[in-house]
Amino acid sequence: MASFETEPPPAEPSGKARQRAGAFIAAFVLLQFLIPLSYLGRQDSADERFTWRSFTGTEPPACDTSASLERVSGEREPIALETSIHPDWLEYVGQNRRAVVNAFLEKQCEADDVLEVELVNRCDDARGIHAYSLRCGGGRPHESVRTATR
Repeated sequence: MASFETEPPPAEPSGKARQRAGAFIAAFVLLQFLIPLSYLGRQDSADERFTWRSFTGTEPPACDTSASLERVSGEREPIALETSIHPDWLEYVGQNRRAVVNAFLEKQCEADDVLEVELVNRCDDARGIHAYSLRCGGGRPHESVRTATR
């Protein structure tokens, strides 16, 4: 004889257990909605790693990125971005990712006799021109934005 024929069926869950299970399921489903929305409240609005647009395969409009530093002597030198940072980071800088731009500016300030570092992104879309600068020896990176006029 099989055991299901001799054993009684299991007891129904109590009302408290059903409430707990329902609350757990509701909280889990709510989290599934809230976690993807969390990127909207971040400071770095250019960071689209977790959006559906990142899966469309369309390339973002091109930006021309240039950087320069000013020495204590007043001399301004261009920085060859292609040789000074990794190609992936160069792409992030072109997308105006603040964390990467700030890290780049701070790294350039570590060199001797550097007074100020500047990075400029000129985009051919509505993003316009983003200029970032950092005065070495103190302070925080500064951003100025000029949007494209239509």
